[in-house]
Amino acid sequence: MWANLGHDGTVFIGFPGKGKHHIVSVIDDKIGEIQPHSIATEDFVGPFKISFHPSGQFKLMSKMGRQSDAIDRVTVEGPKLSDISEPRRMIEILLPQDFPILTVSQASMRDIVIDATLAPNKPLRCTISCMPLIKLQEIVTSGNKFVDTSVWEAAHGLQAETHAWLWTLRVSKNDNIYSDRLYIFLMGTVKWGQ
Repeated sequence: MWANLGHDGTVFIGFPGKGKHHIVSVIDDKIGEIQPHSIATEDFVGPFKISFHPSGQFKLMSKMGRQSDAIDRVTVEGPKLSDISEPRRMIEILLPQDFPILTVSQASMRDIVIDATLAPNKPLRCTISCMPLIKLQEIVTSGNKFVDTSVWEAAHGLQAETHAWLWTLRVSKNDNIYSDRLYIFLMGTVKWGQ
């Protein structure tokens, strides 16, 4: 994965390489779970990217809408990044057993590397959280598991001006079967196009 910070404070997270990205399910606070056949969707083919705008607008590259004339990029609303005062889970990623190597470049001094060689031979997931800088230091130095359902964890963080983003590669006690592909769950309230 890669991460970058925009000039306006927007945080971008993505994967190198190209792929087809489509919506599997939407969970709306008022309606509940919605299957893609019940809404208008538009797949995206290309490099995967999520943007976290400081305003609390978080966007994927795929598009959806309640009707075909109100389709827009998938957007969920969360708190303004400046309002996040406690660790907040932003993304949950389920990893398949056979994860293709998407890059051949060597890690640089600016990259973070999470070592999973000591992980149990079980399904892996990655939780990405945002928190104030002071909370990152507390979590990293505590020696405790960050996610309470984890049986194994390895974590590393990236620091922005006021906040940190923590990648927690983990084995969850709730996962017994590997995903058939990469699944990404973006946390927040669905914002439908008008």
